[in-house]
Amino acid sequence: MSTQELKLEYVKIYSVGDVTRFEDVAVPMKDADYAPPAPPIAVSPHKPATGTVAVGFPPGWSGDFHPGPKRQWMIITSGTLEIGTSDGEKRKLPTGTIAFLEDAGSKGHTTRVIGAESSILMVTEVD
Repeated sequence: MSTQELKLEYVKIYSVGDVTRFEDVAVPMKDADYAPPAPPIAVSPHKPATGTVAVGFPPGWSGDFHPGPKRQWMIITSGTLEIGTSDGEKRKLPTGTIAFLEDAGSKGHTTRVIGAESSILMVTEVD
């Protein structure tokens, strides 16, 4: 696979009014001199951020409907989460999943840790 074919794939959780939904997104990446003198690599469009935090959930943790506190990227670094949206869909998101939450101001989503492993997320907040 050439770098011209690479895409950043993530799950978007968003709201239309008070209803939250999932959307699968694939963002094309373009070759760029990102870290010279290394050869060009595939790079996604630049997105500004306001802060980064790690959050952890113990096995068995479950949260009823709640919106994300702000627009944020999440990368699941360990464990598996089950996320539910208010339209009734649920998805299992394993380690390595990238998600973008923009459901602030809505009913939000549910979150539940699946399995016996804690779940750790790196969260990057955006405006």
